Amino acid sequence: MPESTQEKYSILIIDDEASNVNTLGAVLEHEGYAVFRATSGEEGLRVLDGERVDLVLLDILMPGLDGFETLARIRVHKKTKELPVIFLTGFMRDSVSMERGFNLGVNEYLLKPIDTNELLVRVKSILRMTAAEKKVMRLQSDFFSMLVHDLRGPLTAIRAFTSLMIEERNLSQQDKDEMVQTIEKASEQMLDLIDDILDLSKLESEYVTLNKHSIDLIGMIDHAMMQMKPLALKKSISFTKNYRLREVMIVADEAKMEQVMNNLLMNSMKFTGEHGEIAVSVEHLQPNDPLARAKGILVPSVVVCVKDNGIGIPAGEIPFIFDKYRQIIASAVIAEKGTGLGLAICKNIVEAHRGKIWAESKEHAGSSFYFSLPIE
Repeated sequence: MPESTQEKYSILIIDDEASNVNTLGAVLEHEGYAVFRATSGEEGLRVLDGERVDLVLLDILMPGLDGFETLARIRVHKKTKELPVIFLTGFMRDSVSMERGFNLGVNEYLLKPIDTNELLVRVKSILRMTAAEKKVMRLQSDFFSMLVHDLRGPLTAIRAFTSLMIEERNLSQQDKDEMVQTIEKASEQMLDLIDDILDLSKLESEYVTLNKHSIDLIGMIDHAMMQMKPLALKKSISFTKNYRLREVMIVADEAKMEQVMNNLLMNSMKFTGEHGEIAVSVEHLQPNDPLARAKGILVPSVVVCVKDNGIGIPAGEIPFIFDKYRQIIASAVIAEKGTGLGLAICKNIVEAHRGKIWAESKEHAGSSFYFSLPIE
């Protein structure tokens, strides 16, 4: 059945045998792909110059420009240098020919006569992988643009106020004090951002060592909430506790788990308006509980939940909120911005402790962030 709901990908077939081009073209068009046809390397390059193409099926043995020469030209042009290419070949699958093709950047080889089922599987696989790579590159680009923006702001403030203090000699002591406070705050913003980047880099590289020992989880959560209390009071946000356990002793890195709590509390405060509420709950979870089965929790664990009544998260964003290059779309409607690294750091720390982390939310109806830790 044609895949009428899939994205309309365009595929270029280059083969000097018109019957092969037409046969493959008919198969691909039946599956919902747009197909361009060419019977020579030169003609194929002209199509690529004028059309948007997502994948090339390229015969190797052709008069004039053969497949190797055509691929070499595809790779030198900015528009097509990353374009996925599948070689079609009847007998050039010897090691020398294959090495030459892979050195030029071919993605796959298909042996003639072409098995149409194998062709469709390879085409779908490559297009799916290419789409995923483009998405990651786009997210990385957005992230680094945001990173530069977040660093440029405090740097601009520091430069402007230091220049003013040097050039303007008639400043009052009060003016000087206010400028120094602004410089200090801008410096702290930059250091916080750099610390987040370094933390995430260490966690992902697996060079970090967890300093694990027996800790009082309830006491650690209370300490994190106490540290956040001044910020909460400033926004008139109230904290409530719902501990079903009086004491929970776990083996963990206390500093890193407190970092998780701080990040989750800060995240909730960012997306909760004035006079909002944030509730923290703690409970045991056994492997046979429905929630444990749903989340793949296989050992007795403790589950901590940070729940707010803020603006919530769009449903389409929930699967991506722990990605390191992702910032929640909802952040567009709040004044406080961030790089989105906090939740990625939380995920790495919790998983390093063999725990799970997840979120539940409804747009305009608040969010709940959960993490579990095994009780050892």
